[in-house]
Amino acid sequence: MSAEPVGFIGTGRMGTPMAGHLLDAGVPLVVHDARADAARPLLERGAAWAASPAAVAAGARTVLTIVPSSREVEVVYADLLPALGPGHLMVEMTSADPASTRRLAREVAARGAAMLDAPVSGGVKGAVEGTLAIMVGGGAADLARARPLLERMGKRVFHVGDVGAGHAMKLVNNMTSAACLVATAEALAVAVRAGIDPARAADILSASSGRSNASELKFPRYILPGTFDSGFTLALMTKDIDGFVRLAEETGVEAPVALAAAEYFRRAMQGPLAAEDHTAIARVLGFPGREGEGR
Repeated sequence: MSAEPVGFIGTGRMGTPMAGHLLDAGVPLVVHDARADAARPLLERGAAWAASPAAVAAGARTVLTIVPSSREVEVVYADLLPALGPGHLMVEMTSADPASTRRLAREVAARGAAMLDAPVSGGVKGAVEGTLAIMVGGGAADLARARPLLERMGKRVFHVGDVGAGHAMKLVNNMTSAACLVATAEALAVAVRAGIDPARAADILSASSGRSNASELKFPRYILPGTFDSGFTLALMTKDIDGFVRLAEETGVEAPVALAAAEYFRRAMQGPLAAEDHTAIARVLGFPGREGEGR
């Protein structure tokens, strides 16, 4: 692993453990976050602080970004772009809008730099354990340069296609995840009404053709215990489903299942669940709230 400094912008619940794996590998980090306190755990481990995104680019030729949405990506890049030049490689790891990503990539290229989009799947648990799936869009040579860093943070690195394809794939993944979660919640609500224990039903689904991440992980770990703490908010999942719906429209594909899942999440966003974890969508179907709140 090179001793050349690497920039890391976005030290939230995902970014902090991801950056931590780079520190574990001996990579010198230059970090920035809109909230300075969020970077404290990394600074205490030896990372250097940069006062702005542009200052990160001034101190590192390779810069990784992971923030909540394309809105924040746009803000970060507005500051970064004037500081970029030949030799810079931007690795954008947010769950972002592909159209925005492609536009930013053109602006990066106009400055002689390069850009990859490399969103991740696996949640906070995957970030902590270094087992994320990473979906990369961009040039093969740029990926080869970034791969040693990505492999420190993830278990599998997939080259999806040109820049923007990684973010498109992440929307595809998250829509599938959301639709499976809603479908499983509906199915288990029916199972409960039919006199079947929901934990037993989830266990049987997980051993059968109806299995999914929802039955294997989300129901037993986050929903049935009533903790709803997977680390990915309902607002972020709603943002990604809406992004998928826009992508489907752009590509001319009808997506009624996505629209049905989106309706569940939009309904939840209008009520008291809006600030909750995305797994709390099951409460719309009558599953318990925190501390055993009844159905």
